Amino acid sequence: MHTVCFKLKTTAYERKELARRFFALSHIHNVLVKHVRKLLIRLEHDAEYQEVLKEYRALLKKKTTPKEELVPYKERLNEIRNTYGLTEAGLQSYIKVCGKRYQKMLSSSQVQKEATRVWAGVSKVLFKDGKQVHFKKYRDFDTIGGKSPTNGVIFEKETLSIEWLGLSLNCIIPRQQKTWKYLVEALDAQISYCELERKMFPNGWHYYVKIVLRGDAPKKFIPGDSVMGIDPGTSTISAVSDTDVFLEELAKDAAKYEKKIFPLQQSMDRSKRMMNPQNYHEDGTIKKGKKTWKYSRMYFKKRDLVKTLYRKKSSVIKQSHEILCNKLLQDSRTFLVEDMDFKALQKRAKETKRQEKQSAVRQKDGSVKMVYKYKRKKRFGHSIGSRAPSLFLTILKQKTKLYGGTWIKIKTKEFRASQYDHIKDEYIKVPLSQRWKEIGNYLIQRDLYSAFLIRYAASDRKHANRKKCLLNFENFRKMHDRLIEEMKRSGRSMKQCFGF
Repeated sequence: MHTVCFKLKTTAYERKELARRFFALSHIHNVLVKHVRKLLIRLEHDAEYQEVLKEYRALLKKKTTPKEELVPYKERLNEIRNTYGLTEAGLQSYIKVCGKRYQKMLSSSQVQKEATRVWAGVSKVLFKDGKQVHFKKYRDFDTIGGKSPTNGVIFEKETLSIEWLGLSLNCIIPRQQKTWKYLVEALDAQISYCELERKMFPNGWHYYVKIVLRGDAPKKFIPGDSVMGIDPGTSTISAVSDTDVFLEELAKDAAKYEKKIFPLQQSMDRSKRMMNPQNYHEDGTIKKGKKTWKYSRMYFKKRDLVKTLYRKKSSVIKQSHEILCNKLLQDSRTFLVEDMDFKALQKRAKETKRQEKQSAVRQKDGSVKMVYKYKRKKRFGHSIGSRAPSLFLTILKQKTKLYGGTWIKIKTKEFRASQYDHIKDEYIKVPLSQRWKEIGNYLIQRDLYSAFLIRYAASDRKHANRKKCLLNFENFRKMHDRLIEEMKRSGRSMKQCFGF
Protein backbone atom coordinates (compact mmCIF):
# COMPACT_ATOMS: atom_id res chain seq x y z
CA MET A 1 0.00 0.00 0.00
CA HIS A 2 0.95 3.66 -0.46
CA THR A 3 -0.92 6.91 0.12
CA VAL A 4 -1.53 10.22 -1.63
CA CYS A 5 -2.91 13.26 0.18
CA PHE A 6 -4.77 16.29 -1.29
CA LYS A 7 -5.99 19.41 0.47
CA LEU A 8 -9.71 20.14 -0.11
CA LYS A 9 -11.32 23.42 -1.19
CA THR A 10 -14.09 24.15 1.32
CA THR A 11 -16.66 26.88 1.83
CA ALA A 12 -17.98 28.01 5.24
CA TYR A 13 -21.07 25.80 4.82
CA GLU A 14 -18.98 22.75 3.85
CA ARG A 15 -16.65 23.23 6.84
CA LYS A 16 -19.68 23.40 9.13
CA GLU A 17 -21.07 20.20 7.60
CA LEU A 18 -17.72 18.40 7.93
CA ALA A 19 -17.52 19.48 11.59
CA ARG A 20 -20.99 17.94 12.16
CA ARG A 21 -19.78 14.65 10.67
CA PHE A 22 -16.71 14.58 12.89
CA PHE A 23 -18.97 15.21 15.88
CA ALA A 24 -21.17 12.26 14.81
CA LEU A 25 -18.07 10.06 14.65
CA SER A 26 -16.99 11.16 18.14
CA HIS A 27 -20.44 10.25 19.50
CA ILE A 28 -20.32 6.79 17.88
CA HIS A 29 -16.83 6.18 19.28
CA ASN A 30 -17.80 7.12 22.84
CA VAL A 31 -21.00 5.05 22.69
CA LEU A 32 -18.83 2.06 21.78
CA VAL A 33 -16.34 2.81 24.57
CA LYS A 34 -19.16 3.00 27.13
CA HIS A 35 -20.52 -0.35 25.90
CA VAL A 36 -17.06 -1.97 25.94
CA ARG A 37 -16.33 -0.80 29.48
CA LYS A 38 -19.50 -2.47 30.73
CA LEU A 39 -18.56 -5.72 28.95
CA LEU A 40 -15.04 -5.67 30.43
CA ILE A 41 -16.49 -5.24 33.93
CA ARG A 42 -18.85 -8.19 33.35
CA LEU A 43 -15.92 -10.25 32.06
CA GLU A 44 -13.89 -9.31 35.14
CA HIS A 45 -16.67 -10.67 37.38
CA ASP A 46 -17.17 -13.85 35.34
CA ALA A 47 -15.86 -16.61 37.67
CA GLU A 48 -15.35 -19.21 34.92
CA TYR A 49 -13.47 -16.79 32.63
CA GLN A 50 -11.13 -15.67 35.43
CA GLU A 51 -10.43 -19.27 36.48
CA VAL A 52 -9.61 -20.39 32.92
CA LEU A 53 -7.48 -17.26 32.40
CA LYS A 54 -5.55 -17.95 35.61
CA GLU A 55 -4.79 -21.53 34.54
CA TYR A 56 -3.82 -20.37 31.03
CA ARG A 57 -1.38 -17.77 32.37
CA ALA A 58 0.15 -20.30 34.76
CA LEU A 59 0.83 -22.68 31.85
CA LEU A 60 2.11 -19.81 29.71
CA LYS A 61 4.75 -18.94 32.33
CA LYS A 62 6.17 -22.45 32.02
CA LYS A 63 8.39 -22.28 28.96
CA THR A 64 8.27 -26.06 28.57
CA THR A 65 4.48 -26.12 28.04
CA PRO A 66 3.68 -27.39 24.50
CA LYS A 67 1.46 -25.19 22.34
CA GLU A 68 -1.08 -27.99 21.86
CA GLU A 69 -1.84 -27.92 25.59
CA LEU A 70 -2.73 -24.22 25.43
CA VAL A 71 -5.25 -24.56 22.57
CA PRO A 72 -8.27 -25.73 24.71
CA TYR A 73 -7.80 -22.80 27.10
CA LYS A 74 -7.64 -20.30 24.22
CA GLU A 75 -10.76 -21.75 22.63
CA ARG A 76 -12.72 -21.60 25.91
CA LEU A 77 -11.65 -17.98 26.56
CA ASN A 78 -12.75 -17.03 23.04
CA GLU A 79 -16.11 -18.76 23.53
CA ILE A 80 -16.81 -16.78 26.71
CA ARG A 81 -15.84 -13.49 25.05
CA ASN A 82 -18.10 -14.34 22.09
CA THR A 83 -21.09 -14.85 24.41
CA TYR A 84 -20.64 -11.28 25.66
CA GLY A 85 -20.17 -9.93 22.13
CA LEU A 86 -16.63 -8.80 22.97
CA THR A 87 -15.24 -9.30 19.46
CA GLU A 88 -14.61 -7.02 16.50
CA ALA A 89 -17.67 -8.37 14.68
CA GLY A 90 -19.70 -8.04 17.90
CA LEU A 91 -18.84 -4.34 18.22
CA GLN A 92 -19.65 -3.71 14.56
CA SER A 93 -23.02 -5.40 15.00
CA TYR A 94 -23.77 -3.45 18.21
CA ILE A 95 -23.09 -0.03 16.68
CA LYS A 96 -25.37 -0.59 13.65
CA VAL A 97 -28.38 0.92 15.47
CA CYS A 98 -26.46 4.07 16.42
CA GLY A 99 -24.94 4.21 12.91
CA LYS A 100 -28.42 4.38 11.31
CA ARG A 101 -29.07 7.58 13.26
CA TYR A 102 -26.19 9.23 11.35
CA GLN A 103 -26.64 7.43 8.02
CA LYS A 104 -26.88 10.75 6.13
CA MET A 105 -23.49 11.83 7.53
CA LEU A 106 -21.46 8.60 7.87
CA SER A 107 -21.50 5.49 5.68
CA SER A 108 -21.74 1.96 7.07
CA SER A 109 -18.08 1.21 6.29
CA GLN A 110 -16.94 4.34 8.16
CA VAL A 111 -18.95 3.29 11.23
CA GLN A 112 -17.46 -0.22 11.01
CA LYS A 113 -13.95 1.23 10.73
CA GLU A 114 -14.47 3.17 13.97
CA ALA A 115 -15.62 -0.05 15.66
CA THR A 116 -12.40 -1.67 14.44
CA ARG A 117 -10.38 1.14 16.01
CA VAL A 118 -12.15 0.71 19.34
CA TRP A 119 -11.50 -3.04 19.12
CA ALA A 120 -7.78 -2.30 18.74
CA GLY A 121 -7.90 -0.60 22.14
CA VAL A 122 -9.88 -3.49 23.64
CA SER A 123 -7.29 -5.96 22.28
CA LYS A 124 -4.55 -4.15 24.19
CA VAL A 125 -6.55 -4.52 27.41
CA LEU A 126 -7.38 -8.19 26.81
CA PHE A 127 -4.14 -9.48 25.30
CA LYS A 128 -1.38 -6.96 26.08
CA ASP A 129 -0.53 -4.42 28.80
CA GLY A 130 -3.47 -2.02 28.29
CA LYS A 131 -5.22 -0.77 31.44
CA GLN A 132 -8.44 0.80 30.20
CA VAL A 133 -10.33 1.85 27.06
CA HIS A 134 -10.63 5.64 27.13
CA PHE A 135 -13.25 8.12 25.97
CA LYS A 136 -12.09 10.75 23.46
CA LYS A 137 -12.93 14.43 23.14
CA TYR A 138 -14.38 15.83 19.92
CA ARG A 139 -11.17 17.78 19.19
CA ASP A 140 -9.10 14.59 19.32
CA PHE A 141 -10.80 13.10 16.24
CA ASP A 142 -8.61 13.86 13.22
CA THR A 143 -9.54 11.06 10.80
CA ILE A 144 -12.72 9.48 9.45
CA GLY A 145 -11.63 6.07 8.19
CA GLY A 146 -12.76 3.97 5.28
CA LYS A 147 -12.81 0.37 4.05
CA SER A 148 -14.03 0.51 0.45
CA PRO A 149 -13.45 2.78 -2.60
CA THR A 150 -17.21 2.79 -3.35
CA ASN A 151 -18.63 3.23 0.18
CA GLY A 152 -18.03 6.50 2.04
CA VAL A 153 -15.52 8.95 0.55
CA ILE A 154 -15.30 8.29 -3.22
CA PHE A 155 -12.36 9.81 -5.13
CA GLU A 156 -12.75 10.75 -8.81
CA LYS A 157 -9.40 10.59 -10.64
CA GLU A 158 -10.62 12.45 -13.73
CA THR A 159 -11.90 15.53 -11.91
CA LEU A 160 -9.66 15.29 -8.80
CA SER A 161 -12.65 15.62 -6.51
CA ILE A 162 -14.46 13.58 -3.85
CA GLU A 163 -18.12 12.62 -3.40
CA TRP A 164 -19.35 11.80 0.11
CA LEU A 165 -23.04 11.44 0.98
CA GLY A 166 -24.20 14.63 -0.72
CA LEU A 167 -20.97 16.58 -0.36
CA SER A 168 -18.89 17.30 -3.45
CA LEU A 169 -15.42 18.77 -2.78
CA ASN A 170 -12.58 19.62 -5.17
CA CYS A 171 -8.91 18.95 -4.43
CA ILE A 172 -6.24 21.66 -4.53
CA ILE A 173 -3.58 20.84 -7.15
CA PRO A 174 0.03 21.37 -5.91
CA ARG A 175 2.01 24.09 -7.69
CA GLN A 176 5.38 22.30 -7.79
CA GLN A 177 5.81 20.35 -11.02
CA LYS A 178 8.03 17.73 -9.35
CA THR A 179 5.35 17.01 -6.73
CA TRP A 180 2.63 16.85 -9.39
CA LYS A 181 4.61 14.30 -11.47
CA TYR A 182 4.99 12.08 -8.40
CA LEU A 183 1.25 12.31 -7.63
CA VAL A 184 0.28 11.40 -11.20
CA GLU A 185 2.54 8.33 -11.08
CA ALA A 186 1.25 7.33 -7.64
CA LEU A 187 -2.42 7.70 -8.64
CA ASP A 188 -1.94 5.27 -11.51
CA ALA A 189 -2.47 2.40 -9.03
CA GLN A 190 -5.80 0.90 -7.96
CA ILE A 191 -7.59 2.73 -5.10
CA SER A 192 -8.15 0.64 -2.00
CA TYR A 193 -10.13 3.17 0.08
CA CYS A 194 -10.18 6.86 1.06
CA GLU A 195 -10.02 8.62 4.43
CA LEU A 196 -10.88 12.18 5.40
CA GLU A 197 -8.45 14.06 7.65
CA ARG A 198 -8.50 17.43 9.35
CA LYS A 199 -5.56 19.44 10.70
CA MET A 200 -5.60 22.42 13.03
CA PHE A 201 -4.29 25.78 11.82
CA PRO A 202 -4.40 29.20 13.57
CA ASN A 203 -7.51 30.08 11.49
CA GLY A 204 -9.30 26.79 12.20
CA TRP A 205 -9.56 23.28 10.74
CA HIS A 206 -8.25 22.49 7.25
CA TYR A 207 -9.53 19.34 5.54
CA TYR A 208 -7.66 16.73 3.46
CA VAL A 209 -8.42 13.51 1.63
CA LYS A 210 -5.97 10.63 2.00
CA ILE A 211 -6.16 8.07 -0.83
CA VAL A 212 -4.82 4.61 0.00
CA LEU A 213 -3.65 2.78 -3.16
CA ARG A 214 -2.52 -0.77 -3.79
CA GLY A 215 1.11 -1.58 -4.61
CA ASP A 216 4.42 0.11 -3.85
CA ALA A 217 4.95 3.87 -3.95
CA PRO A 218 6.94 5.32 -6.88
CA LYS A 219 10.70 5.23 -6.30
CA LYS A 220 12.57 8.56 -6.15
CA PHE A 221 16.21 7.44 -6.32
CA ILE A 222 18.53 4.46 -6.84
CA PRO A 223 19.66 2.87 -3.54
CA GLY A 224 23.30 2.08 -2.74
CA ASP A 225 24.85 -1.39 -2.68
CA SER A 226 26.75 -1.24 0.62
CA VAL A 227 25.98 -2.86 4.00
CA MET A 228 25.38 -0.52 6.96
CA GLY A 229 25.44 -1.03 10.72
CA ILE A 230 23.18 1.28 12.74
CA ASP A 231 23.34 2.06 16.46
CA PRO A 232 20.10 3.91 17.32
CA GLY A 233 19.95 6.19 20.35
CA THR A 234 17.17 8.16 22.00
CA SER A 235 18.32 11.43 20.39
CA THR A 236 20.88 10.43 17.74
CA ILE A 237 21.59 7.87 15.05
CA SER A 238 25.08 6.59 14.24
CA ALA A 239 25.68 4.53 11.10
CA VAL A 240 28.76 2.96 9.49
CA SER A 241 29.07 1.40 6.03
CA ASP A 242 32.05 0.40 3.87
CA THR A 243 32.10 3.79 2.16
CA ASP A 244 30.80 6.35 4.69
CA VAL A 245 29.96 7.10 8.34
CA PHE A 246 27.02 9.10 9.72
CA LEU A 247 26.46 10.72 13.12
CA GLU A 248 23.16 12.60 13.08
CA GLU A 249 20.94 14.35 15.60
CA LEU A 250 17.32 13.27 15.18
CA ALA A 251 14.74 15.98 14.44
CA LYS A 252 16.95 18.86 15.62
CA ASP A 253 14.37 21.49 14.53
CA ALA A 254 11.60 20.08 16.77
CA ALA A 255 12.99 21.76 19.90
CA LYS A 256 11.94 25.27 18.77
CA TYR A 257 8.27 24.21 18.85
CA GLU A 258 8.57 22.93 22.43
CA LYS A 259 9.89 26.35 23.49
CA LYS A 260 6.72 27.93 22.07
CA ILE A 261 4.31 25.32 23.45
CA PHE A 262 5.42 25.43 27.11
CA PRO A 263 4.71 29.16 27.82
CA LEU A 264 1.34 28.88 26.04
CA GLN A 265 0.35 25.95 28.24
CA GLN A 266 1.38 27.91 31.34
CA SER A 267 -0.73 30.87 30.20
CA MET A 268 -3.71 28.56 29.57
CA ASP A 269 -3.36 27.07 33.06
CA ARG A 270 -3.31 30.53 34.69
CA SER A 271 -6.40 31.55 32.70
CA LYS A 272 -8.20 28.34 33.66
CA ARG A 273 -7.48 28.92 37.35
CA MET A 274 -8.59 32.56 37.26
CA MET A 275 -11.89 31.66 35.55
CA ASN A 276 -12.64 28.71 37.88
CA PRO A 277 -11.39 29.47 41.44
CA GLN A 278 -14.21 27.37 42.91
CA ASN A 279 -12.64 24.18 41.49
CA TYR A 280 -9.29 24.54 43.32
CA HIS A 281 -8.14 24.18 46.93
CA GLU A 282 -6.12 26.92 48.61
CA ASP A 283 -2.89 25.00 47.94
CA GLY A 284 -3.65 24.99 44.17
CA THR A 285 -4.73 21.35 43.84
CA ILE A 286 -7.95 20.45 41.99
CA LYS A 287 -11.00 19.50 44.03
CA LYS A 288 -12.43 16.01 43.57
CA GLY A 289 -15.88 15.29 42.17
CA LYS A 290 -17.98 16.68 39.34
CA LYS A 291 -17.13 20.24 38.31
CA THR A 292 -18.24 22.84 35.79
CA TRP A 293 -15.59 24.82 33.91
CA LYS A 294 -15.62 28.25 32.26
CA TYR A 295 -13.07 29.36 29.68
CA SER A 296 -12.18 32.74 28.17
CA ARG A 297 -12.06 33.43 24.44
CA MET A 298 -8.29 33.88 24.64
CA TYR A 299 -8.04 30.42 26.23
CA PHE A 300 -9.71 28.85 23.17
CA LYS A 301 -7.39 30.76 20.80
CA LYS A 302 -4.31 29.58 22.69
CA ARG A 303 -5.68 26.03 22.77
CA ASP A 304 -5.95 26.02 18.97
CA LEU A 305 -2.47 27.51 18.70
CA VAL A 306 -1.01 24.76 20.92
CA LYS A 307 -2.66 22.08 18.77
CA THR A 308 -1.27 23.80 15.66
CA LEU A 309 2.25 23.81 17.12
CA TYR A 310 1.98 20.11 17.99
CA ARG A 311 0.91 19.40 14.40
CA LYS A 312 3.85 21.37 13.02
CA LYS A 313 6.25 19.62 15.39
CA SER A 314 4.97 16.21 14.30
CA SER A 315 5.32 17.14 10.60
CA VAL A 316 8.86 18.48 11.10
CA ILE A 317 9.92 15.28 12.91
CA LYS A 318 8.51 13.04 10.17
CA GLN A 319 9.97 15.14 7.35
CA SER A 320 13.39 15.14 9.04
CA HIS A 321 13.26 11.35 9.40
CA GLU A 322 12.26 10.90 5.75
CA ILE A 323 15.20 13.02 4.54
CA LEU A 324 17.69 11.14 6.74
CA CYS A 325 16.33 7.74 5.66
CA ASN A 326 16.74 8.69 1.99
CA LYS A 327 20.32 9.78 2.74
CA LEU A 328 21.16 6.41 4.31
CA LEU A 329 19.43 4.43 1.55
CA GLN A 330 21.41 6.22 -1.14
CA ASP A 331 24.52 4.71 0.48
CA SER A 332 23.35 1.20 1.46
CA ARG A 333 20.73 -1.43 0.74
CA THR A 334 21.33 -3.86 3.66
CA PHE A 335 20.94 -2.67 7.27
CA LEU A 336 22.03 -4.34 10.51
CA VAL A 337 20.18 -2.54 13.31
CA GLU A 338 20.45 -2.89 17.07
CA ASP A 339 17.02 -3.86 18.43
CA MET A 340 16.01 -1.19 20.97
CA ASP A 341 13.01 -1.26 23.32
CA PHE A 342 12.20 2.46 23.36
CA LYS A 343 8.98 1.89 25.29
CA ALA A 344 10.98 0.49 28.22
CA LEU A 345 13.43 3.41 28.05
CA GLN A 346 10.52 5.85 28.15
CA LYS A 347 9.14 4.61 31.48
CA ARG A 348 10.24 5.90 34.87
CA ALA A 349 12.35 3.57 37.03
CA LYS A 350 10.21 1.61 39.51
CA GLU A 351 12.80 0.98 42.22
CA THR A 352 13.96 3.78 44.51
CA LYS A 353 17.76 3.63 44.87
CA ARG A 354 20.44 5.84 46.39
CA GLN A 355 23.60 7.06 44.70
CA GLU A 356 26.89 5.27 45.37
CA LYS A 357 28.79 8.49 46.18
CA GLN A 358 28.05 10.94 48.98
CA SER A 359 26.99 14.51 48.19
CA ALA A 360 27.35 17.67 50.31
CA VAL A 361 24.02 19.23 51.34
CA ARG A 362 23.90 22.59 53.11
CA GLN A 363 21.56 22.66 56.12
CA LYS A 364 19.41 25.61 57.32
CA ASP A 365 21.88 26.43 60.13
CA GLY A 366 24.70 26.76 57.58
CA SER A 367 26.40 23.44 58.30
CA VAL A 368 27.22 20.91 55.57
CA LYS A 369 26.01 17.31 55.79
CA MET A 370 27.21 14.41 53.62
CA VAL A 371 24.31 12.23 52.40
CA TYR A 372 23.61 9.56 49.78
CA LYS A 373 21.10 11.25 47.49
CA TYR A 374 18.32 9.32 45.75
CA LYS A 375 18.87 8.45 42.11
CA ARG A 376 16.58 10.13 39.63
CA LYS A 377 13.71 7.95 38.45
CA LYS A 378 13.33 9.84 35.18
CA ARG A 379 14.81 8.17 32.14
CA PHE A 380 14.50 9.14 28.46
CA GLY A 381 10.80 9.94 28.10
CA HIS A 382 11.28 13.59 27.11
CA SER A 383 13.98 12.98 24.49
CA ILE A 384 12.06 10.04 22.98
CA GLY A 385 8.92 12.19 22.76
CA SER A 386 10.86 15.01 21.10
CA ARG A 387 12.95 12.91 18.69
CA ALA A 388 10.73 9.88 17.91
CA PRO A 389 13.59 7.37 17.29
CA SER A 390 11.16 4.46 16.92
CA LEU A 391 9.34 6.30 14.11
CA PHE A 392 12.68 6.81 12.35
CA LEU A 393 13.44 3.08 12.43
CA THR A 394 9.90 2.28 11.23
CA ILE A 395 10.25 4.62 8.24
CA LEU A 396 13.71 3.28 7.41
CA LYS A 397 12.45 -0.31 7.56
CA GLN A 398 9.50 0.50 5.25
CA LYS A 399 11.75 2.26 2.75
CA THR A 400 14.28 -0.59 2.87
CA LYS A 401 11.55 -3.07 1.89
CA LEU A 402 10.26 -0.68 -0.79
CA TYR A 403 13.70 -0.52 -2.45
CA GLY A 404 14.28 -4.28 -2.17
CA GLY A 405 16.78 -4.09 0.68
CA THR A 406 17.44 -6.33 3.69
CA TRP A 407 16.65 -5.51 7.35
CA ILE A 408 18.48 -7.52 10.03
CA LYS A 409 17.94 -7.12 13.79
CA ILE A 410 20.82 -7.39 16.27
CA LYS A 411 19.94 -8.36 19.86
CA THR A 412 21.29 -5.66 22.18
CA LYS A 413 21.84 -7.75 25.34
CA GLU A 414 23.70 -10.53 23.54
CA PHE A 415 25.79 -8.33 21.23
CA ARG A 416 26.83 -5.66 23.82
CA ALA A 417 28.28 -3.32 21.20
CA SER A 418 28.96 -0.51 23.70
CA GLN A 419 31.19 -2.78 25.84
CA TYR A 420 33.32 -4.67 23.30
CA ASP A 421 36.90 -3.74 22.36
CA HIS A 422 38.03 -5.65 19.26
CA ILE A 423 41.73 -4.83 19.83
CA LYS A 424 41.82 -6.26 23.37
CA ASP A 425 39.04 -8.77 22.55
CA GLU A 426 37.38 -7.92 25.86
CA TYR A 427 34.01 -6.66 27.12
CA ILE A 428 34.58 -3.58 29.29
CA LYS A 429 31.54 -1.83 30.77
CA VAL A 430 31.76 1.98 30.57
CA PRO A 431 29.37 4.62 32.00
CA LEU A 432 26.82 6.23 29.69
CA SER A 433 28.41 9.65 30.22
CA GLN A 434 31.67 8.45 28.61
CA ARG A 435 31.17 9.35 24.94
CA TRP A 436 34.67 8.43 23.68
CA LYS A 437 36.55 5.12 23.82
CA GLU A 438 40.26 4.44 23.54
CA ILE A 439 40.62 1.73 20.89
CA GLY A 440 44.27 0.84 20.41
CA ASN A 441 46.08 4.19 20.23
CA TYR A 442 43.07 6.15 18.94
CA LEU A 443 40.12 7.96 20.52
CA ILE A 444 36.89 6.86 18.81
CA GLN A 445 33.39 8.28 19.28
CA ARG A 446 31.45 5.66 21.23
CA ASP A 447 28.26 5.50 19.12
CA LEU A 448 30.16 5.35 15.83
CA TYR A 449 32.33 2.56 17.17
CA SER A 450 29.22 0.58 18.22
CA ALA A 451 27.81 1.02 14.70
CA PHE A 452 31.16 -0.19 13.29
CA LEU A 453 30.98 -3.38 15.40
CA ILE A 454 27.36 -3.97 14.35
CA ARG A 455 28.35 -3.52 10.69
CA TYR A 456 30.82 -6.41 11.03
CA ALA A 457 28.60 -8.69 13.10
CA ALA A 458 29.25 -12.43 12.96
CA SER A 459 26.89 -14.75 11.12
CA ASP A 460 25.04 -15.65 14.36
CA ARG A 461 24.43 -11.90 15.07
CA LYS A 462 25.46 -12.38 18.72
CA HIS A 463 28.94 -10.81 18.61
CA ALA A 464 31.29 -8.91 16.31
CA ASN A 465 33.52 -10.74 13.81
CA ARG A 466 36.95 -9.79 15.21
CA LYS A 467 38.88 -10.67 12.03
CA LYS A 468 36.72 -8.39 9.89
CA CYS A 469 36.92 -5.63 12.51
CA LEU A 470 40.75 -5.80 12.55
CA LEU A 471 40.85 -5.79 8.74
CA ASN A 472 38.50 -2.79 8.27
CA PHE A 473 39.30 -0.68 11.35
CA GLU A 474 41.87 1.56 9.66
CA ASN A 475 39.44 2.52 6.87
CA PHE A 476 36.73 3.20 9.48
CA ARG A 477 39.13 5.32 11.58
CA LYS A 478 40.00 7.56 8.62
CA MET A 479 36.30 8.12 7.77
CA HIS A 480 35.59 8.68 11.49
CA ASP A 481 38.29 11.36 11.87
CA ARG A 482 37.19 13.08 8.65
CA LEU A 483 33.56 13.24 9.83
CA ILE A 484 34.40 14.53 13.32
CA GLU A 485 36.64 17.27 11.88
CA GLU A 486 33.93 18.31 9.42
CA MET A 487 31.27 18.40 12.17
CA LYS A 488 33.46 20.51 14.47
CA ARG A 489 34.31 22.89 11.63
CA SER A 490 30.64 23.36 10.68
CA GLY A 491 29.51 23.68 14.32
CA ARG A 492 27.34 20.53 14.41
CA SER A 493 27.82 19.71 18.08
CA MET A 494 25.71 17.98 20.72
CA LYS A 495 27.98 17.57 23.73
CA GLN A 496 25.71 15.35 25.85
CA CYS A 497 25.44 12.77 23.01
CA PHE A 498 28.39 13.34 20.67
CA GLY A 499 30.94 14.29 23.32
CA PHE A 500 31.98 17.55 21.59
